[in-house]
Amino acid sequence: MSASPQFAGYRLGVAFIYLVVAVICGLAVAIDFRFIDDNIEYLARERGNALFRLVELTRDWNAGHGGVYVPVTELTQPNPYLSHPKRDLTTVDGTRLTMINPAFMTRQIAEIAEQADGVKFRITSLKPIRPGNGADEWEASALQRFETHKAEEALSLLGTGEAAVYRYMAPLYVKKSCLACHAGQGYVQGMVRGGISVTMPAARMLAVRTQQRQRAVFLMVAAALLVAGLLHYAAARSRRYFWRLSEVSAGQERLIAERTQELSAANAHLLEEVAERQRNERLINDSKARYRSVIEASQDGIMIFEAPAFLIIFANERAAEILGCAPEQMIGHPILDYIHPLDRGVVADRLGRRLRGEPVSASSRLRFLRAGSLLARVADVHVAKIDVGANEAPQWVVNVSDMTDRIADERALQIAAAVMENASEGIIVTDSENLIIQANPAFSVITGYPVREVLGRDPKLLASGRHGAEFYAAMWQALARNGHWEGEIWNKRRDGRIYASWLAISLIHGEAAESGGRHVATFIDITQRKEAEELLRHKAQSDPLTDLPNRALFYDRLQMSMTQARRYGEAFALLYIDLDHFKAVNDSMGHAAGDELLLETARRLRLLVRESDTVARLGGDEFAVILPKIVNPAEAEDVARRIVGSLGQEYLLEAGEARISASVGVAIFPEHGEDMDVLKRSADAALYAAKAGGRNAYRLFGPGMA
Repeated sequence: MSASPQFAGYRLGVAFIYLVVAVICGLAVAIDFRFIDDNIEYLARERGNALFRLVELTRDWNAGHGGVYVPVTELTQPNPYLSHPKRDLTTVDGTRLTMINPAFMTRQIAEIAEQADGVKFRITSLKPIRPGNGADEWEASALQRFETHKAEEALSLLGTGEAAVYRYMAPLYVKKSCLACHAGQGYVQGMVRGGISVTMPAARMLAVRTQQRQRAVFLMVAAALLVAGLLHYAAARSRRYFWRLSEVSAGQERLIAERTQELSAANAHLLEEVAERQRNERLINDSKARYRSVIEASQDGIMIFEAPAFLIIFANERAAEILGCAPEQMIGHPILDYIHPLDRGVVADRLGRRLRGEPVSASSRLRFLRAGSLLARVADVHVAKIDVGANEAPQWVVNVSDMTDRIADERALQIAAAVMENASEGIIVTDSENLIIQANPAFSVITGYPVREVLGRDPKLLASGRHGAEFYAAMWQALARNGHWEGEIWNKRRDGRIYASWLAISLIHGEAAESGGRHVATFIDITQRKEAEELLRHKAQSDPLTDLPNRALFYDRLQMSMTQARRYGEAFALLYIDLDHFKAVNDSMGHAAGDELLLETARRLRLLVRESDTVARLGGDEFAVILPKIVNPAEAEDVARRIVGSLGQEYLLEAGEARISASVGVAIFPEHGEDMDVLKRSADAALYAAKAGGRNAYRLFGPGMA
């Protein structure tokens, strides 16, 4: 067989098949490589994270015990970078011990790990106490990202071949137990102190990756060859079938051509006659078809009525749709039957004038009745007379343009515009790119921004900075899921003042979205309401004289402290304080002096405790204090001792000097009570013991006080 365009096309088709299969195979290999790389990296990350967590738990254990002591050996010498008054000790039998802090212990564990399986890890920091713990370039970059909260961990593959390693690093945060050594460096709890850098040999994992890649390439190439071969075989079979079919078709075409030539001569004359007649019929049919197509495709209703009864003799589908019935149901009915009663008299008069040949306006707006309904359809009507024979009844064609929906839309737009302009709520409309395309006057009143200044800008210009990215992400997710979101949000006015508002956002659907609007948001300013609510809440929970928490708020915080202490296995102290001889000051110097003394007492108590502690006035001359997270009762006794000393000093009042004393009862949770009532009774019993012992003292609850 000689080369031909069909043969050339076949070869191009086969080449295209191989090309497509090769491209698909290549894409599949690339995707598989990416999947393999992700798996290897995930294994490296998980291994590094496991080692980091193990070291971190070990460090937390060490720090939680305040360091551990080990014998001094040739390999374990005192840490010259550890500043601690009890770093070195000698036991009664003469054994020298030295304190191992978390950093020193980390270095020794790292040396053991490196000898065991080649894994290296070390603690490092941007501000190390020990110079040897200084960060290298990679570690410094990771620590900077940790401190700026741009990353929670770091993983990199460095080097190639046998020297390739995975480097993993995660931050170490300053915990309460760390402050014993690092408070002097300016660290506070929760800051990034440094990190643990883990270096893991990567050669074995990279070898596994290479094996998996080779296997993927082999499988994909084999599959590609198999698929391409099958497609090639199918194409070859189809080509041979096409050739045989072409040969059969060629023989049939020759036979048909011979028969056609014979018939052509016989039919030539007949065809000429038929063609002429067909041309004439076609012109007529085309004219009718065009006329009917125009009539039926018209967006306006078209009717023809005939004098003298003005009966409808034709109506298109659109006219029937406007009037709510089928076209055939309208035929033979007077057109006045479909005119609204309020307009029927005017139409009847105009029809009579038309019949008499008097001039009548061709256009008007009329109301029509739909079949079976009392609702009117408003339409613009144009009437034109049809030229008919002299002996035929006069006819008119009526063009009806339904304006009902358009009028309703215009009215709705007018109402919406009035609502937009006069609403007391701020309203904005944004497009698909969340840019403001419309805002009402109330928006300007609330935010201070003129409407022209915000058009084309993102509503985030109102952001106050009080909400994080997660707040806005949740808002957009709810809006996408439900089509609506509402809630309280803090925004910023043009002059920089922060205000609270209640915001509702809705997704715009349907035809309204085609005008460019994507979201509509309404909001009201609730700042004053929030301030009033906060003031009422504060008054309900605070003592009106000292502004300390009152009895109700104090017992809420006591319950909260008890719940947290149970959850985390902690202890806290409850102190009941009663002012001795306060009644004498009140009686001798007046109630104003008594109030002044109570205010000074509240001030002194605040100065004697931590910010996390709670000081409350339970009523009269009774106060109470909660000391959470104490390590031992001695801490509570120290605070009680200082309270007794401070309140026993003289008070310089406007009415003169006054002296009182204080009695304090101390109870420890859970030692002196595991529920609120028992703990309160224990503190009250200790207070009674302090008063019975002569006052101006404190007592820690003990046996025999119940």
